[in-house]
Amino acid sequence: MPIPILIISDAPTAGSGLGRITRDLATRIAQCLPEFRVATLGYGGTSTRTLPFHQYDATMQDWVIFNLPDVWKDHAGDEEGIILTIWDATRLLWFSRPENCPDPRLKKFLEEGKFQRWGYFPMDANGISGKLRLYLKHIVEGYDRVLAYSKWAENILRCTLDDKDLLAGLTNLPHGIDRSVFYPRPKVQARHSFGHRLGARNQKGNPIGIPDDATMIGIVATNQVRKDYGLGLSVVSRLKRQGEKLSLWIHTDELERHWCIPALLDDLDLMKEAIVTVVPYTDEIMAWAYSACDVTLGIGLGEGFGYPIFESLACGTPCIHGDDGGAPEHMPSGMLVKPVGTRIEGIYNCIRSVYDPDDWVRAVNWQFPQHFSFPAHLDWNNLWPQWEDWFKAGIL
Repeated sequence: MPIPILIISDAPTAGSGLGRITRDLATRIAQCLPEFRVATLGYGGTSTRTLPFHQYDATMQDWVIFNLPDVWKDHAGDEEGIILTIWDATRLLWFSRPENCPDPRLKKFLEEGKFQRWGYFPMDANGISGKLRLYLKHIVEGYDRVLAYSKWAENILRCTLDDKDLLAGLTNLPHGIDRSVFYPRPKVQARHSFGHRLGARNQKGNPIGIPDDATMIGIVATNQVRKDYGLGLSVVSRLKRQGEKLSLWIHTDELERHWCIPALLDDLDLMKEAIVTVVPYTDEIMAWAYSACDVTLGIGLGEGFGYPIFESLACGTPCIHGDDGGAPEHMPSGMLVKPVGTRIEGIYNCIRSVYDPDDWVRAVNWQFPQHFSFPAHLDWNNLWPQWEDWFKAGIL
């Protein structure tokens, strides 16, 4: 009998980076690993059976998923299995340490449930002295098996954890890019069809095209604190003041949350140059949009992986990123900007890099004529055998 495995994360149809990982892993497990019977329990989606696996919708409050017992019963019955979380550890105290669960029924299920806890943690920062805060260590050590996104993240966990069994099985695996979808499109065609494909129109209602003589800069990032829109748009503003003829594409989930993107564009005099898209698109449309750009800016601070970085590279467009976190392990050195310092952020004492925007401007100006190749090991076709081995090793 196949072993039931349930992936808890953003929903595969949610359009987020975590949703992308969930979708790709669940699809490949369903198609390539008959040892498992996979389903997902996701935030930001709806229940559906149209995928190669069953997607359940999470009923939740403050990240606590109250319908987990019902979902597990429907998916696994009374069988033993695995629950794999692809979420930040800050959301998972209730799951990892059931004594802290606020709901009696869910608490009883978590204490008595016949499943192992596996965790793939999207770490984006280390704490003071290179370790996670004690609260996060407590959560991670409630798991049976842990996988890191990158060598950088694995090193943080090794500096943090004391559990010898967890450390013995600890390794790292990046997630992959589907090269059958993300590949370079003809730039002229991508630019001329940009507004039509993305539904971007001018005040007269006509699709927006990108001038052939303009430098096209892309920023694809969720509207979160650690996605430094202030830095990214300051870089674009400096390029404009140099006399560059620019077009700017911003793709995000919300215009106003942690950053007010319209206000930043207005204050930095970029409203005329900017095309902002906020609705989810298919991977194919995103590939066309990346291909239209001359360069993209990876504005995440301490990015654990960063799909927009490698989607851009796969489409033949260089991406400038800070030299921090897990992403630089797979990036050409010429696309990395050195920090000028660090700061401590938030209640989890995250160490974040600080940058000089002028260093990013220099990187953009230097990068345009350079040639590079996509890191082939991130192609899912090359990476998946390692994931297969990891899943199979957990049930031996």
